Amino acid sequence: MSVDPLPADSRPWRVLIADDDAMSRRFMAEILSSQADLEVVAQAPDGAAAVEAARRHRPDVVLMDVQMPHVAGPAATETMLAQVQTNVVAITSYATDDIVDQMLVAGAMGFLLKDQPPHELIDGVRTVARGDGFVSPAATARLIRRYVSGRGEAHRQEARERFEALSERERDIAVLVASGASNQQIGAELHLSVATVKTHLEQARLKLGAANRALVCVLVERAGFGPVGFG
Repeated sequence: MSVDPLPADSRPWRVLIADDDAMSRRFMAEILSSQADLEVVAQAPDGAAAVEAARRHRPDVVLMDVQMPHVAGPAATETMLAQVQTNVVAITSYATDDIVDQMLVAGAMGFLLKDQPPHELIDGVRTVARGDGFVSPAATARLIRRYVSGRGEAHRQEARERFEALSERERDIAVLVASGASNQQIGAELHLSVATVKTHLEQARLKLGAANRALVCVLVERAGFGPVGFG
């Protein structure tokens, strides 16, 4: 595994792992702790404990299991983000339409599947720590397929109309976002600065009516212009 340079202030990015499965927590903690620029500062077995740990440790990134006892991922995410400035990434083995929707609305910046390779977990945490959303390529294909395929034609037509209202550059960037590309990768592909990518992506997000990057992926897929292809 490669090791990225430390953040600008020379401290590791702080990570909180919330998962009711102790083995999953241990596995993710071992992977992340192997990197010099990442520090697992706390682990939590449920949503309530995750909120308390976030208040205490002020992590840069929270890996939030979607389904946990007592307080599940969506409720914990909403409560946490109302109290702590952090970035939440949903982690899940599978997802129903309702739970995906709830996590996005609650403010999750993206999704990772629990069976993703270690490098995707590391890349996802680093990307979100920098302030970008992240949906791993595997998660894009599997989660968005489940979310989009169950929606009716009226939803797809509305998404197509919103997508067609984007400028050509905004469309290109939105499609690359739906493919799982980071802002750095999009900039390299389109020969743009990261700042320019962020500006176009923000305009696309507003025109699409998407609350966050993950919902941009959903709407692009629903419109039929993403890599999964629901046209």
